[in-house]
Amino acid sequence: MTKNTEVRVKQQNHSDSLMGRTDEAERHVIPAADIYETSDSYVVMLDMPGSMKENITVVVDRSNLVITGKVHPLHKEQGTLLQNEISALNYHRGFNLGEGIDPSNVDARYEDGVLTIKLYKKEEVKLREIRIQ
Repeated sequence: MTKNTEVRVKQQNHSDSLMGRTDEAERHVIPAADIYETSDSYVVMLDMPGSMKENITVVVDRSNLVITGKVHPLHKEQGTLLQNEISALNYHRGFNLGEGIDPSNVDARYEDGVLTIKLYKKEEVKLREIRIQ
């Protein structure tokens, strides 16, 4: 396996994010993430409950992975709101990518509040089993 330098967490500014309110209507959250390596890829899993996949954006370029998402309030405008604890929020998380990742070969899936992003390795960094003759 390659060194774990291919997917690195970007430095986060905790003063204006991580559940901090920027105004009464909206919160900004840095979703928790797990990163693991397989023989052909790096997998990033982010906890983003309340989002719908239509409100999540994944952007990959040569050296960055940026994930954003929105959660809209659940209540409808049809009745009188008696208790309001679920407000709108924005998810935002960024990662630096190493040279061993193919930015044109990325998959993303959102299921049960978890966004799973698979970043495939370039051919030259994949492990190969050599057949002995």
